[in-house]
Amino acid sequence: MLVVNRVYNNNTVLVNISQKDQAIIQGKGVGFQKRHGDDVSPKQVERIFYLNTDEAKERFSTLLKDVPIDITMTSFAIIEMAKKDFNYPVLDYIYVTLTDHIAQTYKHIMAGKYQKSSAPDIRDKYPVEYEIADKAVAMLNHDLNIRFPKDAAQPIALHFINAHGTETSEDAEKMEQADFGSNVNKIVQSVFSEYGITRNITNQNYFDRLMIHLQYLVARIQTDEQDKRILNQNIESDFQKLYPKSYKIANEICNKIEKGLNITLNDNELVYFVIHIQRLIQEK
Repeated sequence: MLVVNRVYNNNTVLVNISQKDQAIIQGKGVGFQKRHGDDVSPKQVERIFYLNTDEAKERFSTLLKDVPIDITMTSFAIIEMAKKDFNYPVLDYIYVTLTDHIAQTYKHIMAGKYQKSSAPDIRDKYPVEYEIADKAVAMLNHDLNIRFPKDAAQPIALHFINAHGTETSEDAEKMEQADFGSNVNKIVQSVFSEYGITRNITNQNYFDRLMIHLQYLVARIQTDEQDKRILNQNIESDFQKLYPKSYKIANEICNKIEKGLNITLNDNELVYFVIHIQRLIQEK
């Protein structure tokens, strides 16, 4: 039995499935003239997303504060499509990062300010992720009645590359070399676990920004186009004095990435990690 908890619009409704479990359902006219406590026929449901954990409920409610329901639902549908049609495992944070990216792209298109991503194209190395992204663009155009350009698929593919994996992945020290995006993420998560750093309500924005930074780092590693800008030579030493804990964590992450993936990161990457981690842990 599906019982209305909240009507978002004529086509999207939050329903109670049991005393504890909830779901978001979509279907043409599924919310029309419905009120709290009304029953909904399962025959009207075209999509359903189960919110059967506290984390899932929190994630959804957090996104709705800044992102329209239609964009959120389409983003979730894209992720479910990747899981179902491509058997593609993803880490849960992609629900936030991908939805935020799509929402920002949507705003830019509507304002006439869309610009093609400067991230490198690595379709040859990640054909599955780019195929997912191509389907994602088609879904966005259909569901949101807008025209996302074809090149909008590229950053979407990067989100999937970076979030590839499962929450029960093996230890980062035993990773294979094949998938840079998954491996870099696992290394960061492994170090964070050592220091008790987790995503929570207080730091969620900074945590998600770090995840976005990682996807571009992966792209730079893949194409050997690391940031070559020359930073002030005193910056690294100043950060080490000002934020010793953040510097220690960032340095450990960089060392493990270099050792685990057999690459060399330039000093800029260390500085960027220090900045992100300092914001994340709020080191004074």
